[in-house]
Amino acid sequence: MSLSAENPNRSYFLNDGIGFISIVDRMKNDAALKVVNAARISYSKVRYEMEEKDINLVKFLLAHSHTSPFRHSYYTFHIKAPLFTLRQWIKYQVGSTWRKYEVDGNPVSVEMFDLMYDTDKGCSWNEVSGRYAPFKPEFYIPMMMRANPPHGNKQASVVLGSDFDHSAARIKMFNECEAAYKAYEERIESGIAKEIARMMLPQNIYTEAYWTVSLQGVLHFLQQRLHPDAQFEIQRAANSIYTLVCPDLNRMEITKSSILGGETNA
Repeated sequence: MSLSAENPNRSYFLNDGIGFISIVDRMKNDAALKVVNAARISYSKVRYEMEEKDINLVKFLLAHSHTSPFRHSYYTFHIKAPLFTLRQWIKYQVGSTWRKYEVDGNPVSVEMFDLMYDTDKGCSWNEVSGRYAPFKPEFYIPMMMRANPPHGNKQASVVLGSDFDHSAARIKMFNECEAAYKAYEERIESGIAKEIARMMLPQNIYTEAYWTVSLQGVLHFLQQRLHPDAQFEIQRAANSIYTLVCPDLNRMEITKSSILGGETNA
C-alpha cells in the first residue's frame, strides 16, 4: 500500500499503479466530537473540546458495541478495484443496521450479494455500468500466487513457495486476460450489446465505484477485513481505508487493536 505523492487522499492499495482508494468527501465537523456529543445527548450534555474522559467514553462505546453514536459522520470514497474484490466489498452499506439470516430459527452467516435497497438504508454504492461504458483492459494479477492450506481454515491462503514459477503463472494469466478482452471487443464490434459482451470478462478486471458510508460502517468494515483471515486484496483495501481515516480515528485513540477487539488502550 502506498499513498500518492500527488494526492495524499489517495492510496494505491495493490501496488500495481491501477487500483486505488481516494477520499473525495468527508463531514466538515469534528468526527470525534460528533461521536461524543451523540452519546452525551442522552443526558442533555454537549462538549466543545475533546478531553480524556471523552476518549474513554469513545473506547467504552466501541468496546461494548454501542454503535449508534458512530453513525453521524460520513465519508465518500472513490474506489478502483478488481471486480471480485468489489463484490466482497459491496455488502457494506450506509445503513445503521446489518441483516441477519436464519435457517430453522438458527443464525447463519451467508456470503451473498445483497444490495439492501430498503427505505431505512438506501444504497451507498454507485458503480461504473458495463452496460453503458466499455470496460478498460486493466487487470489485477497478483505478484505472488497463493494456495489454500491442505487443512485448517479453507478460506485462508498462503503464498506458494520459491520453487513455484510465479512469473510464468503471471504471464499465463495476463495472456488469458488479453484473449478474453480481445473477444469482448470483437463481440461489441460485431454488434453485440455491451451488456452481453461483458459476460465472458474475467473477475480480475478493474471496475470503479463511489462508496458513501458512516463512521460506524467504516469500523464494521475494518473489523472484518483487517482480520488476518480476510482475503489478501480486501485486507489491503481495509488497511488503506484505515490509513485514510486515521486522522479522525487518532482523535479518538481508536487503533487497529481496538477495532479488532484487542486492548482499547493500546
